[in-house]
Amino acid sequence: MQDARNQLEDAERLRQQGKLDRAESTCHALTRRHPGYMAAWHTQGLVQLDKRNYERALDCLVRAVMLNPHSWMTLTALSRVYARLGATELAAQTLERAMSIKPEDPAILVSLAEILRDEREYERAVEVYRQAMALDPSLDSAAIGLGLSLGAIGENAEAQAVFESLLQRGCRTLDLFFAMTTLPAAAMKNGILGLLDKLQLGKEDTEARLTYQFVRGAALDSAGRHAEAWECFRVANRAIAPTCEDELRSYVSREQANLAALRDMPNRTAKPDDRLPISLFILGPSRSGKTSLERLVGSLDGVKRGYENPSVDISLQRTFDAAALPRSKFLEQLPPAYLPTFRDIYHEQIARRAGSARVFTNTMPSRIYEAGLIAANIPNARFVFVTRDKDDNALRVYMKKYLRGNSYAYDLKSIYEYLDWYAQMAELLSAKFPDAVRHVRYETIVSDPLAAAAAAADLCGIAVKDALPPVGDDRGCAEPYRALMKSTK
Repeated sequence: MQDARNQLEDAERLRQQGKLDRAESTCHALTRRHPGYMAAWHTQGLVQLDKRNYERALDCLVRAVMLNPHSWMTLTALSRVYARLGATELAAQTLERAMSIKPEDPAILVSLAEILRDEREYERAVEVYRQAMALDPSLDSAAIGLGLSLGAIGENAEAQAVFESLLQRGCRTLDLFFAMTTLPAAAMKNGILGLLDKLQLGKEDTEARLTYQFVRGAALDSAGRHAEAWECFRVANRAIAPTCEDELRSYVSREQANLAALRDMPNRTAKPDDRLPISLFILGPSRSGKTSLERLVGSLDGVKRGYENPSVDISLQRTFDAAALPRSKFLEQLPPAYLPTFRDIYHEQIARRAGSARVFTNTMPSRIYEAGLIAANIPNARFVFVTRDKDDNALRVYMKKYLRGNSYAYDLKSIYEYLDWYAQMAELLSAKFPDAVRHVRYETIVSDPLAAAAAAADLCGIAVKDALPPVGDDRGCAEPYRALMKSTK
C-alpha cells in the first residue's frame, strides 16, 4: 500500500513539473491495479485537465466522486472540467457543494475565478482571484489567473507586475512563461530567455515542448533576435499543422458555404427594440486589434465590455435543447422555425450580462460565420469590423499557440486565405446591412483613437468623450520578418 502511495506522490510531482505523459502513465498503472483507488483517479483527472483532454478528465473525476462524494478537492476539480466543457451552471452548482464542505477555501475560490474567466467576466474574476490570494498568497495558480485576467481587460502594467512578482519568488513554470506571452511584446523581459534555458521538460511531453517553442519565440522576438524567433515559430507550427488538416478542411468548407448563403440573404435587419441593449459585435480576425477598440469603446458611458463572451453559443445550445434536436455549434444549422426561440433566449442572456448598460460588446471573432443571421434576427445588433496590415496580422496569428480551434493558424498560406475570406465576409455584410456596419483600421485606433471610438459610438447612438484609455502600438511588427514570411509561404 505504501508503494502505491509513493507512486501517486511521484505522479503528482511529475504533473506539477509539467511532465504530463509520465504522470498519466503512472496514474493509469495505479488505477488498473487498484480500481477503487480514489486518489489515483483524482490525480489522473487533474493530469487530463492539464492536458486539456476534458472528456477523459470528466470520466476520471466522476469516478473519483463516485468513490468519495465528500471530497471537496475532487468536486472543485470536477467543476473546472464542467466549465471547460461549457456546462457553467453545473460547474457553479458543483462548486457550491464543495464550498458547503470546505467554506472559504482558496482552491475553491480559484476554481470559481477560472469559471468567471471562461465566461469572460474578467472584472469579477480579478476580485475572486484577489480573495483567494488574500487567503493563501503562495497560490501560483491564483496569481497566474489574476495576471491573465488583468491582461484581458487591458491592465497590462499591473498584469506584468503580477507575473514579475511570481518570478521574484522563484516560480519557474511553463504555465507562467506562457501567460507572460499573452501580454504585448513590449511587456516581455529579455531575462526570461535565461530562465527558459534552465526549464527542464520531458522528451515525451510533446504538448509542453510545442508550447515551449512558442514561448521562447516570443521572448526572442521581444529581444530583437528575429531570425531565431522565427525558427521557433516555424518548427512549432510545422509540427501542429498536420494535426489540424481535417478540421481545417471542414472549416474552409463552412466558410465558403456561409459566404454563399450571405450573398443570397435578403437585405433586412431585425426590427429595433428600445427595451433591449445594443449588441455591439466588434469583429475581425484574431490579432487584428478588436480588444484595443473594445477598450476605447468600453470607456464610454453606457457601455459594458463583454469580451469574447459565449452568449450566442449558450443561446444556440439551449435552443437546440428546447427544440428537442441534437446540438450543433453552428447557428446556420438551426431550423429557421426556431430562430425566434434563439432570439428570446439570447435576449435573456444579454439582459443578465449587460445589466443597466445601453451597449454590450462581443469580440468573439468566430461570430463572423453567423453575423448575417444575427443581423437579420437579433434586434439592435451592430457590427464594427477591425482590420490591420495583412502581414502584421498574419505574423501575430502565426506567433500564437491557441488553446483550441483556429485550425488555420499554423500555416502561413491558410492564415492569409482566412484573412482574405474574413475581409470578403465583412465587405458583403457592409453591403447587405449598411446601417448596422462600420469599419475601423487598427492603425487608426492607434493614431487617432478618438476617431476610432467615434465610429462605434455613432453607430450605437451614444456620446463619445475626449478622455480615452491608452492602447498599445503594434504597427509594423512584421517588418523584421517580411523576408522570412515570404520564404516560408
